[in-house]
This record gives sequence, structure tokens and C-alpha cells, in this order.
Amino acid sequence: MSAREYPRVWRRFERTVDDGTKLKFEIEDIPETMWITAVEFMLGNYIREDVWWNTAGTAKDLEAVQEYRVLLTSIIKQKMSLACFLAEGDGSGHTLVGVNLCMPQEKGRFVDHAPPKTKAGLLSLRMFVEAMKVTEIYDKYGVNKYLMGTGLSVKPEYRGLGIAVELLNTRVELSKTLGFIATGGIFTSAPSQRVAEKAGMECLYQVTYKKFAKQCNIVFDTETEHLKIFAISTGV
Repeated sequence: MSAREYPRVWRRFERTVDDGTKLKFEIEDIPETMWITAVEFMLGNYIREDVWWNTAGTAKDLEAVQEYRVLLTSIIKQKMSLACFLAEGDGSGHTLVGVNLCMPQEKGRFVDHAPPKTKAGLLSLRMFVEAMKVTEIYDKYGVNKYLMGTGLSVKPEYRGLGIAVELLNTRVELSKTLGFIATGGIFTSAPSQRVAEKAGMECLYQVTYKKFAKQCNIVFDTETEHLKIFAISTGV
């Protein structure tokens, strides 16, 4: 893949909130100075709300949280993840309000990392391995690799403003710049699946959690009916 500007501001947009205030946002590559902050951001609400991590009980086990911290750090160091910032005052200040972690996913290969030892880590790995048996993204686009989202979260007080959709749309631009033909991933909850649809992604595969639970030998703690895999062409 060719060299690119890093970090780069990919897009700017505004939203008007209920009291009439206009908020300005920027989506950019996560700069190295924000890597730790972004990882800790994902270790906040995300692991308590995401179907998989909640089911695994990651947030309740400090050792499992540390395992996940190491994994997220290895992902973010690949410089393929995005952050949304609230631009404050004259725009020179930044408040992190959203993160979308991404990494290249190659057919038949898992990200290099230390194998988990905790019960929660092993459960989450079991779920991921089972989901990665699905080849629809590779088959649909005729590729052996694509840019996969590994987690997306927006601060609760900034939800409902379309930030997650903007992050996914930006990810398509990033993927194209990096030379990927497609980007996609596993969308575990109904809200995240609606976001994927709004971003123009196509659902290529779905399975009921009841069936997926049997495949993984896990009982899922969720009201979401289906696990879904979405993807979209980058136009390369």
C-alpha cells in the first residue's frame, strides 16, 4: 500500500442540538499522542454495551480488561483507526467523542496478539473464531483481505447526532486510500446494525443469536435477534 498523509483530518461536519447550539466535529486518523486515550475510551462504555464483550463478562474481570487493552493497542498501532473530535472554541481544542478501531483482516488469519488466558478472553476469542468462518465478504468482492472494523463507540451524550454514520462513511474513504476494495465487519447489536444500514452498507450474512450460541456453546445476554455481517465496496 502506498504511503499516505498521517495523521489526516478526513472530514468536518456540524450538528445542531436541541437548544439550538451548533457543534463542530472533525474525523481524523487517531494521532499517536491519542492512542492511549482512544484505547481507554473503548474500555469504557463499549465493553459494557457491546453484545460480545458484555456476554463474555470482560468489564467485570480486570485481567480480561488488560488482555483487551493489549489487543486494542496492537490494533491502533497499525494506524488504520479513526476518531471523531468535538472542535471547541476556535477549533484548536479537541474532545474525543467517538472511535472506530480498524485493522486489515486476511482470510484464514487472525491478528497477531498474545493468546488470552482469562475466561472472558477465551469466550470472546471463541465467538470471533466462529464468526470468521463466514466468507461472504471475501466471496462478494473477490478479495483475500479487507479493512475490518473491530469496535465503534460514541460517547452517550453525543449519540443521536449521526456521528457513528459519519465514522463509517469516513472509513470507506480511508479504506480506499489504503487500497482496500472493501470494508466491513461484524455488527453485534440492533443499534449498530441500523447505523451500518444508514451508512449504505449491505448485510451479507446474518444468523440468529440462538443458533450462533449453539455454534459457540455460549449463552448470549442480548435482546438483539441476529448477529449480522455488513460490508461495502470502496470503489477501488
